[in-house]
Amino acid sequence: MTQDQTSEALLAKAARHDAEALGELYMRFAPGLLGMLLRILPDRGVVEEVLDKVFLRAWNEAPRYPREGASVAAWLFITARTAAVELRRKQQKLPALPRIHAGPLDSSFAWLPSPQAIARLEGRRELLKKVLNQLPKPQREALELAVFEGYTEEEIAAKLGEPLGKVKSGLRAGMRFLRHRLRAVTGTWAANI
Repeated sequence: MTQDQTSEALLAKAARHDAEALGELYMRFAPGLLGMLLRILPDRGVVEEVLDKVFLRAWNEAPRYPREGASVAAWLFITARTAAVELRRKQQKLPALPRIHAGPLDSSFAWLPSPQAIARLEGRRELLKKVLNQLPKPQREALELAVFEGYTEEEIAAKLGEPLGKVKSGLRAGMRFLRHRLRAVTGTWAANI
């Protein structure tokens, strides 16, 4: 496999049962996925099982993956995060979160970042970390609980000992700030970060 093949091209090859292409996808994304999953699940053995299931799912669903405009990287990370959060909630005996998408690969990929946007973000990782660190600590903690641990707003309020309204407004304010600053990080407008 050549390094210059896009992830989308590799997944298209995997859809034709090219195991080498799936192996290349694994080599590209497994380290980053592993790091994210270890923030959600503390047991490395369990994390490796989740990672294997994510790539098995990619292999099985590759033939149905939309070819235009959808980012394989974003899909893999969202799939891995969702699987890890569901497992963590099950281990903690918390109720399952409601499903947003009904099918395994439905037509609602429009909200995912494009492969080009993912590449721009990857190239600006340090700048993205700087933006995240600009969030006030309570907002950053609440967002981390939501993203990395899968807590609901009510669960975050209970964990932080804060009123639900304060948590909700803090999460909304944090997301607005990140959306606003993300445009600067991706280069769609100039700003001094």
